[in-house]
Amino acid sequence: MDIFSNSFEKKWALIFGFLFFIIMVPFPFFYATRYIPVIYGLPSFIVGWTAHTAITMILIVVFYAQAMRRPEYHEFDEERKGE
Repeated sequence: MDIFSNSFEKKWALIFGFLFFIIMVPFPFFYATRYIPVIYGLPSFIVGWTAHTAITMILIVVFYAQAMRRPEYHEFDEERKGE
């Protein structure tokens, strides 16, 4: 089974791939060589990284919830019930 074998895995690979791509592009809210104040004097890259981290963490929780509803993630559950 490869990463693009079904729509669930393809969708999440593209979502997390996009998040990886967006963090690598040197946008001023991720990478700045000069001080750009945003909220309460915080540098813009601190706010950008914090927002990106929060979005990534939320998407990880959503991925986990969706993955745990899929039967292939419970393949070995029946074997452990007897232990």
